[in-house]
Amino acid sequence: MTGENADLKRINARQFDLFALSLEYGPNFGDREIYDAYKTAKSEAVGAILIDPATWSFSTLTLRRRVDHRWVQIEEHGGFASPDLALAHLRKSFRIGDPPEPLPAGARRRRPLCEIGPSGASPEFELLSSTLDHLPALMAVGECYLALPNPDPNFVSDFQTNNFASRLFELYLLACFREQGIRVRQDHVSPDFEIELDGANCWIEAVTANSAEPRSGGIGPWVHAPEDREERLTGDTAERFAKTLRGKLQRNYEQMAHVRGQPFAIAIADFHESGSMVWSREALPTYLYGFKAYVEGEGADRRAAGASISHLTGKNRIPAGLFRDPANAHLSGVLFSNAATLSKFNRMGFLAGWQPPGLDMVRQGILFDRTPGAVDAIPFALSISSPDYEALWPFGEAWCQELEFFHNPLASNPIPFDLIPGATHWFEQDGEIQCNTIWENTVLASVTDLGASKRR
Repeated sequence: MTGENADLKRINARQFDLFALSLEYGPNFGDREIYDAYKTAKSEAVGAILIDPATWSFSTLTLRRRVDHRWVQIEEHGGFASPDLALAHLRKSFRIGDPPEPLPAGARRRRPLCEIGPSGASPEFELLSSTLDHLPALMAVGECYLALPNPDPNFVSDFQTNNFASRLFELYLLACFREQGIRVRQDHVSPDFEIELDGANCWIEAVTANSAEPRSGGIGPWVHAPEDREERLTGDTAERFAKTLRGKLQRNYEQMAHVRGQPFAIAIADFHESGSMVWSREALPTYLYGFKAYVEGEGADRRAAGASISHLTGKNRIPAGLFRDPANAHLSGVLFSNAATLSKFNRMGFLAGWQPPGLDMVRQGILFDRTPGAVDAIPFALSISSPDYEALWPFGEAWCQELEFFHNPLASNPIPFDLIPGATHWFEQDGEIQCNTIWENTVLASVTDLGASKRR
């Protein structure tokens, strides 16, 4: 960029969307779309030129950094007849050279994410913060942390040490919610979030399924899925989900004054073994609904079937069917994702424009086959830089595409699907478990390989 705007840098819309996660309703602008976006050379301000396709008019949205590095909206201005006029106004609103915005009275200044505390750092945090291949993830993680409304005082120390996975899951959930235009509050110590959209709300408590063995589930050799399908569906992994959920239910969140009589859900992610999130998903609905899916028949006669089960087959013989117990009617459902990973943050940061020279990412995995009667998934392997990868979804990869909500059929306070519109919703109808989703392509499991870019 030359001339009077030489001190500005054009950024892609995805990077502005990441900054805009700090807005109350995230990067959602009604009928308007991002026409162009810019940040200052020192990144003290960022802004977007928005276009209304119906009127072909332009407006601007300006964010500036606060002294604690958080983004705050400075102004929103409309009525520009051309993008050049909008850009001229945007540049003035940046107030280049001015000091950062002050902290509001009484606001707590949060601790910098990369300021290592006295407890040191875990291998996971070292990987995130110290390797060039994970710079995209570090940038995405940092912006999500700054976007949290009110993280607890221990957030950074937890994230840097033994609770890396659980805190990363919270950042992932925040990005998922804000991306969908969901208002997120953290006005109470627990549950972790209150979400609201169009008058509907739900309290969310986040938890990760971890191993009883210290350091299991962290960096290390991947543990592959059990070869026996019965073990995968109803064995130790299902019991790990069961113990984790039951532990949270014993805390009686529904009896808290601010939660009583309102929808309540538990969000869970699996980190019980290194790499287990790639294959453990099937065990969760098996436990929740007490229903085991399987494939019967051979060749062209293969079809999906299922059967009710009373207990899991792990060593503790835990009763199956958390949602079958009327005592759990206060639980509206369980929110799940297998994408609260460094790989997800790395991809989203890369797509937002933080692309170390020579780095490319290839995502390979399996897609849900929505063909009637299909029982096998569809394999894929694509560079995330490729048009074919972007074309899998209407606007490319989103935070919430791997998000799933399992509805409790006995819930006393059910949530509407529209509260979390980007999730895949699983529910019981006419005695069968069915799903509803806005996504034509749903990734069931994947891994992301880092390698040299082939682009010239």
